[in-house]
Amino acid sequence: MPITSSDTKPASSNAFESSAPKPYGHTRLGPMELTRWLHQRVPDLEELWLHELRARGLGQGPAIDRVVEMFVGQLVYMLPFLMGPYRDPIGPLWDRASELYGAIAAKRGLAAGEAIEEVHVLRELVIRDLYRDPPHGGTVPLSLREVLRLNRALDRAVTHASVGHTDAMFFEFFEAEGATALLTGDDVAVEAEAQLDVIRDAVCEVLRQGKTGPAAARRGH
Repeated sequence: MPITSSDTKPASSNAFESSAPKPYGHTRLGPMELTRWLHQRVPDLEELWLHELRARGLGQGPAIDRVVEMFVGQLVYMLPFLMGPYRDPIGPLWDRASELYGAIAAKRGLAAGEAIEEVHVLRELVIRDLYRDPPHGGTVPLSLREVLRLNRALDRAVTHASVGHTDAMFFEFFEAEGATALLTGDDVAVEAEAQLDVIRDAVCEVLRQGKTGPAAARRGH
């Protein structure tokens, strides 16, 4: 049965929806408020990012296209969790997913700069939305710390996508030198889906366990 981008995300979506934010009396936007705001925009961000990637042609055939869509869904879903108490356990999974995205970009025939540009598109969509329609309608000032944290998360995606692309090209070179049969698009898709399943399951486990302890919870507020 075909796997869609929605299959890459945990079923639960209430990990940070326990209570409505209270803007009044706050001097700056807190991390959980920005997390909630990002979570509300996950469907739109996914749709917009996919629209931009489809305009570039996506990959090399239906199998790779499907994998790209799955990675887009997973990365966009994970982004809000990097702002709150889940950021420590989710961070390495975010890095890993970004590296795999870069590796798939190499298999799609993209140069490293093109792969990085695709991730920058996500950054532009998030930042543009943040200033066009800010949390609480702009009644609560954005915290510079939280904006910088959001930028760092997206910077990590760019860095690790570049690493994944470089590694994929390196190993492809030695496969060719050794006369090893190169993987087909379907082979790449199967392997990428398997690795993405591992990441998705790990994210589900982090959310199932809840906050990683009192100290992590305090850091998220």
